[in-house]
Amino acid sequence: MKKKLSEYIEKHSMFIQGERILIAASAGVDSTVLCYLFNELKIIFGIAHCNFKLRKAESDKDEYFVKKLAEKFFVPFYSTSFETELFSKKNKLSLQEAARNLRYEWLQKTAYNNNFGKIATAHHLDDNIETILYNFSKSTGIKGIRGILPVKSNIIRPMLFAGKKEILDYASKKNIEYREDQSNLTNKYTRNIIRHNITPVFEAINPSFQKSAGESIEYLRDVEKLFNHAIRRIQINITTLERDAGGENIIVKIDIKKLLAAPAYETVLFEILNNYDFNKSQVKQILKSIHNEPGRFYYSPQKRLLVDREYLIVEQLKELKKSIFIKENPDGQAIRIAGGALALSYAKGPVDKFPKDRNIAFFDADKVDWPLTLRHWESGDYFQPIGMHGRKKKLQDFFTNQKLSRLEKEKVWILESSGSICWIVGHRMDERFKVTAETVRCLVVEFLPGNFVTEKRGRS
Repeated sequence: MKKKLSEYIEKHSMFIQGERILIAASAGVDSTVLCYLFNELKIIFGIAHCNFKLRKAESDKDEYFVKKLAEKFFVPFYSTSFETELFSKKNKLSLQEAARNLRYEWLQKTAYNNNFGKIATAHHLDDNIETILYNFSKSTGIKGIRGILPVKSNIIRPMLFAGKKEILDYASKKNIEYREDQSNLTNKYTRNIIRHNITPVFEAINPSFQKSAGESIEYLRDVEKLFNHAIRRIQINITTLERDAGGENIIVKIDIKKLLAAPAYETVLFEILNNYDFNKSQVKQILKSIHNEPGRFYYSPQKRLLVDREYLIVEQLKELKKSIFIKENPDGQAIRIAGGALALSYAKGPVDKFPKDRNIAFFDADKVDWPLTLRHWESGDYFQPIGMHGRKKKLQDFFTNQKLSRLEKEKVWILESSGSICWIVGHRMDERFKVTAETVRCLVVEFLPGNFVTEKRGRS
């Protein structure tokens, strides 16, 4: 085990001789064995432990165990505790996401403040297989199915070569004590479901599944390198960079003709635009717009993309646009905007009778893509007014029919989903997002003009 670890560290050039390593230790068998192995290899290390306060007295016992482990090896010990549940609720994260975010932020600060060059975690081969199976179920692309990297920035995973059974056998052989987290034995978390119910099926099909999976992971890492190399070569060929009129920001221009001539051009475009936080749904819409709707805009949190006749043009959002991006899972909390507020909630569908209030709109929730964009109108905008059976209408013409002045037009908010206008707020919905007899769930959006009181506005 010690020889394999040494060879794995050398193979991936994880750190240089004499560099100080901070081990993230939980008290479990994986990180405890890692500490023992580092000690045997005479690597300079310290131990850091996070108490997430999720298992009450058991969490405190874990912290005490890790402290004693550091004392055993005469190495520095660092610890902290978090109100993980409170942080999770406040930031609308799962407990696992909350704990991971808190952990890595603290580890980075601790390593920096105490002159540690690298942070070592005890992720092993089983963890990597579970990660890949989980990512495969979520359609995460090549980055997801190549698994956990041995080295990422200053984070190293020296135990990725070893399976759980090998680690347990080593601990037993060396009489190494550790603590067992009882939550690992339940199916409360998704990874546990994979560990207890899915991985055993693969092992029944192929008793050498773990070894085969490990070899496939190594292969997929190389595949990713080739993939990224090919994407970079295509990107260089089809994109040009220019300064905007003010000279402050870079404009990215993607040659449409060259893009469409590239192999797997949808994947190529996604890999380029994902760097600017455009999602897969938007990429599909952009490709449709190339043929049918030149002049259309798409938005990410920081960028705007224009579908021009010859180029897709990506530029920085101007301050003047004041676009607001609304994340999924609305809970009725009012969002302050110029002129009032917007409240979002869900309702069961279909709906037989709608309120006559033009400041309330009901959408088929399955037709909406997140995040929604709230912005002011732009020249060239159009929509399909509800009741007009799919006929397009320019917003300029709509505003003229509504007899709105220029100042009134500039104050009107536009609610957009993946580049398609779904509501001229306070005026009219788009036909494409309307509720039908097949609607299962409605997204209810209410504009609250003027002064308002923030409250939960949920509907059943």
